[in-house]
Amino acid sequence: MKLFIYSLIFLGLGLNFSSCKKKSKPEEDPFIRVYDDQNGNKHFHPLSISTSASNDGYLVMSAYDGWRIHLMKVDNAGEFVWNYELPANYVNAVPNLIKSNGENYLVCMDAVGLFTYVLKIDENNHSTTEVSTFTDVLYPTYAYNSGQNIYIQNYNRLSMQTGIHKLTSDLSSITQSADLDIFTDVEDRIVEHITFNGKRMPFFVSSTPENNYIVMNGFYNYSFSLIFLDQNLNFAGVYNGAGFNGGLAAISPSGGNHFSLARFSYDNLYYNASAALTPTTIDIAESIPAQGHSELDAQKPVLIKDLSINSVQYKAYISSTRSNQLLLSLYDRSSGALVGKKYLGKNIPITACDFIQAENGGLNILVQAKIMGSFDRIAILKLSKEQMEAIPE
Repeated sequence: MKLFIYSLIFLGLGLNFSSCKKKSKPEEDPFIRVYDDQNGNKHFHPLSISTSASNDGYLVMSAYDGWRIHLMKVDNAGEFVWNYELPANYVNAVPNLIKSNGENYLVCMDAVGLFTYVLKIDENNHSTTEVSTFTDVLYPTYAYNSGQNIYIQNYNRLSMQTGIHKLTSDLSSITQSADLDIFTDVEDRIVEHITFNGKRMPFFVSSTPENNYIVMNGFYNYSFSLIFLDQNLNFAGVYNGAGFNGGLAAISPSGGNHFSLARFSYDNLYYNASAALTPTTIDIAESIPAQGHSELDAQKPVLIKDLSINSVQYKAYISSTRSNQLLLSLYDRSSGALVGKKYLGKNIPITACDFIQAENGGLNILVQAKIMGSFDRIAILKLSKEQMEAIPE
């Protein structure tokens, strides 16, 4: 399969810029670039975007045709460089690339044995190489590099437990593991998640800036819960979800006991950019104060990351509206106050999947674009440095 640029769309995206203003570099103009499969019959679900190991562009990881895995490299301007479809035995890539020692890795699953692989992305040869195989780690769901340790989250179908595993820095072996009881079989939900045939669950692993707690979103105690573990992977506390119909949609630790988060309850989304949580408590997620956003689609991902604009730090939320646009909201990192927002998209339905800030201060948003109402494609929406600077009020 050869992947090529399907369309380059300017204007009509809610990206307000003056046509009279002189642009020094055309690639800095805001745009959405859609990449198409010339066979035309594959459905892509973008998962993650990361800077390339050579720092001359970006790597994009996507799922296609259910749980198959696709890698693509683009240059800094978004121009297609190469793509690679992994062999059929490698499936269910966890929804984030991880970087260690300057190299990009992905975590995925064996199509038959359901166990976990760690693969290193070989940019020179446009391929991957196996780093490790963990036969006892079934159904991987997330991976995370804290800067000190690398973790893999999974679901064990045999014991009906959520697992968390600490890896060595070379990702070759597991040094510590912990298991959390779910007390009920959630394999059907896991299968729907990994094959994109049902609700995608917002699995998540991170750590507090002080590195005193692991923060994890996963199945626990008959619910989809926000779980806190200490550095030895001992259980510390939990905010239990409302069964599987409520819980955390996204969370970003800010330091101390403060977190930027979004939570869902059935078909509704709620934001709190500076929530005070107690890692050692046992509570319910719906007790966390948050403001409702009825225009947002709770069935689609919510992304929360740190952004810097003119050396000022913000918490950036990107989510999808019910009208198929994106909403980018910026919050003051200290107070949690909303300082600006921007709607993106108009001509084609797009769904936010991941985003990364460019070195020049612009923003690259990885999205799924639906072309002609039925073709799901990989796309990158780019905001220039000047557009980012115009968002804070």
